[in-house]
Parts: sequence; structure tokens; C-alpha cells
Amino acid sequence: MSQALHTASTGINAGQQQINVIANNVANINTVAFKSANMTFETLYSNTLSYGSAATKEGGGTNPKQIGLGVQIGGISRNFDSGTFVATGRSLDLMISGSGYFVVQDAEGQQYFTRDGCFTTDSEGNLVTQSGMKVVGAKSPYTNTSSSDTVKIPTNLKVTVSNTANVEDKYIYELNEANITSGSFDVAVLGADGQTVGTVTLTIDDTHQTVGDMVADFNASIAAYNAAHQGAEIDLNVTVANGSISFNTGADNDLKFTADDTNFLAEVGISDSNYTSNPINQSVVIQDLLAYDDPDGLSLQTVTVDENGILAATYNDGSILTTTIDQNGAAVWKYTTPEGVVITGGDVTTRGSISADSNFIIELANMVNQEGLVSINNNLWEWGPDVGEIYYGMAGEMAFGSIESGGYEGSNVDIATELSNMITAQRMIQMNSRVFSTASSVMETLAYLGQ
Repeated sequence: MSQALHTASTGINAGQQQINVIANNVANINTVAFKSANMTFETLYSNTLSYGSAATKEGGGTNPKQIGLGVQIGGISRNFDSGTFVATGRSLDLMISGSGYFVVQDAEGQQYFTRDGCFTTDSEGNLVTQSGMKVVGAKSPYTNTSSSDTVKIPTNLKVTVSNTANVEDKYIYELNEANITSGSFDVAVLGADGQTVGTVTLTIDDTHQTVGDMVADFNASIAAYNAAHQGAEIDLNVTVANGSISFNTGADNDLKFTADDTNFLAEVGISDSNYTSNPINQSVVIQDLLAYDDPDGLSLQTVTVDENGILAATYNDGSILTTTIDQNGAAVWKYTTPEGVVITGGDVTTRGSISADSNFIIELANMVNQEGLVSINNNLWEWGPDVGEIYYGMAGEMAFGSIESGGYEGSNVDIATELSNMITAQRMIQMNSRVFSTASSVMETLAYLGQ
């Protein structure tokens, strides 16, 4: 009878542990990005009365005779399916749509993982969790190593935009003040009487030419025309100065421009009355604002996050500072002026803490076995011995999910399933209690025998 008591007690204990798991699931039904748990059971050792015997020619075999000794917890597994998107309208509430974890770190530099994307900024512009942990930024968009750089948004800026004087070595597709397309256009040189002296066709290749190459080709075409028209040459040459392209002609000549299949004339502002183009490239110097009463200072207005986890900071003059990925896969600064001119790459110079501290790409992490993560408080997970290798990168690349802004990931607890499991756990405890009571009554009866 004592064996029955012990067996029933294992069922009662296991049922109570299952209710504890269910209670935690139900308690976290509204917890951001909570992952529900499920308990499974397995048998304890069996008391073997007989191992059985094999069949012989004279008689059949016998099967083992065993009495089980109860139940134990087989495992507590996590359901890592994504929860539903809960819209909030806040641009810094983020959800990972797919696989991956945000990486955050405490004041000591210890890193943790979380699916909780309810972020905000602190007084220094750091992107932080609700408990104050800093969000880690990706060192590079395609690296598998972690970064200790945190996401920091400059809250006050001083910005100086100027025309780039030396643009000869820039490729046409790199220009940020003009977007010139391939094709050709005609330049007609008019004499003092307004009659055409000669017309030359100039061509552009926007995929291979630098500005210097383009101007050299212009002058080569003019030289070829003059060589073919000895005695009737046109007085024309093209130069680059102060970031602008100039068409130079004799004092008694005027120019007439006719576009063919390129937007060169409209894009740079060349016309029959304007022989010097607008500046075709701009550069910008961005630095921290030191004097807060500076009338030219810019203050942060809004921050948005795109599907790749790249932040864009908009300032009070309408300018936008963000990061973009160039053709070499490297992260470079991107500044958009209030007029809509996009300045990127080497044309953006940052100074002060912007150069050292700012990181505008949110890092994501993934691992071989996410069920090996250890859950701790504040919606955080930490490394466990069975996690395996951890991979790092940016959202939307490789095996990482994309970022959805304007809401967070809700709990994946299914309340109907939890209530069903609660009922079965309750019945498990009740029935094992009945067995316990019956075994106790039998022992009580046996105790009174012989009195």
C-alpha cells in the first residue's frame, strides 16, 4: 500500500507543477513578446516482478510483469512562434516579423536577447528598453560577430552644407545634387548675326564616366568637330570650376542647347541664357551642437525605423540623418537637406561623438537552438549551454526577419488551450488524491486487523 501512496503523490506533484506552468502562461497573457511554456510528463522507474520468458517448442513465452512507480516531469518546452502585431502608433515600438532577437546590454556591457521591441530614447539620445538597457547597433550589416556599439541618435546638431569644389573624380552616378542620365544633347554656336556657325553633339555615359571624363569627352567632341571643319571651327570649350560645369565661347558667339535623350540640361540648369550649371554636388559637415543657443542649431523632432532596422532622425528644419548601405555592403551616412538633396558616402563628414558613438542600424541575433535560451526578468533571455552558435546581423538580411514599426509583438499564449490544460491538470490532481485516499483507507483497515 505504501507504494500506491508514493505513486499517487508523484501524480499530485506533477499536476501541481503543470498548474504552476499554466498559471505563469495566463499571468503573461498581455506581456510583450511572451513565449508560452508547455509541460510534458514521462514515467518513473518500474518495479519489475518478472522479465518474461521466450517461447519454446513445448510452450509459449511470457511477457514482463512490471508495476510503474509513478510520473515525473519530462520537459518544459517553450513555444517560440511569433505573437500577433499589437499596433500602438509609436515609431519606436518595433516587432521582428520572422526570426531573430534584439540585442541589449546593461551598464556593465553584459548582453542579453529580447523580442520586446518597446523602445524609447534617454536624455543622451540612446535607444533603450523600458528598463533602461541600451539597444546594440550592428557593427556592419553583414557580420556574424557581435558589436558593443549601442544605437545613439544625436539630439542636437550643427550642420554646414556647401558646394563641392572638386568633383572631377566623382562618378556621375555618385552625384548628390544632380542625377544625370546617359544620352546626348546638341550645342549650336551662333554668330553675331544669330545664324548657326556650327553644331556639335555631346554624349554622356552615366555608368562609367566621372565628371572629369564627361567634360574631357565634351572637349574631345568639340576638337573632333573643329578638325573636320578646318576654316569653320567653333569657338567653344567646357570647364569645371567651383563644382559647376561651364560652356565657354567667344565674345561674339551665343549658344543654343537642344536636349536629345539625356536630362543633362534640365538637371544642371544649363540653358540658352545660362552657360554655367548649378553646383552638381554638395557636401555636408555634421557635428554635435555645443552652444544650445546657436540660432543655426537643429533639434531632433522624430525618429523612424525601416524594415531593415535602420533609424532615420528628422530635425526641426526638415533635414533627415540616417544610414544607407553602399554598393560595397558598407554602412555610410546619408543626409537629406530640407530642399531634398541627398548627400551620402564620402560627402558626409561627421565630427565629435557622432563619429564615435552614433549607430543607426539595430543589431539582431539568431542562434542554432533558441530553446536553449534561459529566460530571466524584464522580457530578457540569456545564453544557455545548449544554445549553440549565435549569429549577428541586420533585419531583412540573411536569415533574419524584417522590422515592423508602430507596434510590438504580443504574447503567444492561447487562453483556450491554457484553460483546457488547467482542467486536465486539476482532474489529474483530484484523481491521484482519490488514489492516495483509497490507499490510505486500505492501510488504515490493515492497521485494525487483529484488534
